[in-house]
Amino acid sequence: MIAIIAAMEKELKTILDAMDISEIVTISDKILYIGMMKNKEVIVAKSGIGKVNAAITTTILCLNYEIDFIINTGVAGGLFPVNTGEIVLSEAVTYFDVNVINIDPELSFGQIPGDSFLVKADEKLVSFAKSIFDDMKFDYRIGIIASGDQFITDSQTLKPIQKIVENLLAVEMESMAVAVAASKFNIPFIIIRGISDVIDDTLQVQIYENSVDDIAGMTAHFVIRFVEEYHWTR
Repeated sequence: MIAIIAAMEKELKTILDAMDISEIVTISDKILYIGMMKNKEVIVAKSGIGKVNAAITTTILCLNYEIDFIINTGVAGGLFPVNTGEIVLSEAVTYFDVNVINIDPELSFGQIPGDSFLVKADEKLVSFAKSIFDDMKFDYRIGIIASGDQFITDSQTLKPIQKIVENLLAVEMESMAVAVAASKFNIPFIIIRGISDVIDDTLQVQIYENSVDDIAGMTAHFVIRFVEEYHWTR
């Protein structure tokens, strides 16, 4: 079974429209849609916004269902030279809002004790995603995504993580939590994020409000094609 997680309803609408939903399950306050998409068994979850919600949702899926791999999708804020309307495929994810260096100077900024600083996406999934992007002629970039519980409008906030992470392309609020939880259950994952706004743009919030629905839909169409084409073997 393929699991698809997104934070907001607008990020899932196009995906749900492409499904034949056989069952809707609520565990805690997480709504799970179970059914078929392009002849593949899928479970789609609306996590809610933020790292806690994302971690809870991923854990629920991993504990209660036989998950082959997880797709975390939705929108993100881009960092120059990324443009609104592009898609970022994450080769790895990290935090931008974690700092325990004062009590453990051996750790990196962005690292929680006992956990990895960077969590890498599954290489086979990333490689296949690249082939689909090329075939669909999407504008995409491959790099690092960082997560934190903030909507970032000033890149100065990200300077500490940018000092130690090359090729940081986007930030959002869930994917590192999905990645950490998935990795603890030994479930492969991939992160696919459409860029709805660019940090430091003077019209960033307005652009986000005007474009988020379209970018979420565009990204969802890629996810649907990915599910249709991919033949998974562990």
